[in-house]
Amino acid sequence: MRKKRESYCSMSKEAFLNPETGHYRRLDNTAWYIKKKDNKACYFLNMQSKFQQMPDACFKITAEKIPSIDFKLIKNEIKQFLEATNG
Repeated sequence: MRKKRESYCSMSKEAFLNPETGHYRRLDNTAWYIKKKDNKACYFLNMQSKFQQMPDACFKITAEKIPSIDFKLIKNEIKQFLEATNG
């Protein structure tokens, strides 16, 4: 049996940065963002012309392994974002 494929969101910059599409926050001055989408926190990568949603596991593994990223700081920013957006 085939595994069900998950699809991930791609948004234009204008749509992503519009607060009406959900709250968002840039993480530690990187290309990574967190955004509330359908009442769930999702991770997005700024790809210059669009924002591409990434699987949670992909974000975590990537952010932990890049030496220039302070993952402890990012975890704290995520916690603050979730508290500020009730969840």
